[in-house]
Order: sequence, then C-alpha cells, then structure tokens
Amino acid sequence: MFMVYAGVVAFLLFAAGIIAFQNSRLVAQQEADESAGRISSLMYSVYHQSFSYKDERPEAVPLFQFSVRSLLDGQLAGGEVDKTIALCRVPAGGGEMALSDAQSWMLGNIRQSSLRGEQIQADSFTDNALSNGEKEMILRLESAVKEEAADANHH
Repeated sequence: MFMVYAGVVAFLLFAAGIIAFQNSRLVAQQEADESAGRISSLMYSVYHQSFSYKDERPEAVPLFQFSVRSLLDGQLAGGEVDKTIALCRVPAGGGEMALSDAQSWMLGNIRQSSLRGEQIQADSFTDNALSNGEKEMILRLESAVKEEAADANHH
C-alpha cells in the first residue's frame, strides 16, 4: 500500500513540475508579446520642420502640422513663422510615441502656443491617414486649433 501512495505522490509531483514549467513558458511568451506590442505601437514622432503636401518620405509620413508666429503689440513679429511642429507616422518601432500620446502631446503644444498669444496656422494631411484612429486624431487636432483661434479672437 505504501508503494502505491509513493507512486501516486511521485506522479503528482512530476505532473505539477510539468505544469509549472509550461506555465512559466506561457508567462514568458506573453511578456515578450506585450513588449513587442509596445514597441510596434511606437509609430509616431514629432519633427520641427515643415512638410508640404507633395512630400513623400517613407521614413516620416506627415499627418498634421502647425506653425506659430509670435505677436508683438498685436502685430506679427516680422510676419515670419517662428516654428513648425509636424506629427508624422514613422516605421513601427521607430517612433517615440503611440497614437494617444502623440495626440496629447500635440494638443498640449497647441494650447501652450495659444496661451502665449501666438498665431497658429495648421495643415492636415488626411490623405496620409491609414486608420480611423489617425483620421479621428487629425480631426481632433484641427478642432483644437479652431477652438484656440476662436478663444484668442474673443480676448
């Protein structure tokens, strides 16, 4: 009888070892997949340069850009663009931000420019959008620029 119990215990320990090994492999695979997913979602970068509608660059596809001009005593400072910020899609894993982070970053910069009293001019590249998420982001950024311009005109 003792041998039967010892055999059952040995079998259960062996089975538990196999299950634990398989579980650790599954957990390691899930962690690797999640890490790869985070890297592949980093598809957006910001460039401090102006893009035109004719620009075709595989390394940076423009989605939205805005240029700002400083105002001095209600007049444009020399009428020149002080800076341009362009949000671009880059090859997967080559960017610094995911889509939601890119949208938040651009919205923050649009609002900051407006608070500084800068005139904002926006350009959208909706033809370059590949997904509904990108199209929606472009619409939100356009809307933010319009809202900030309307707020600036009321003050």
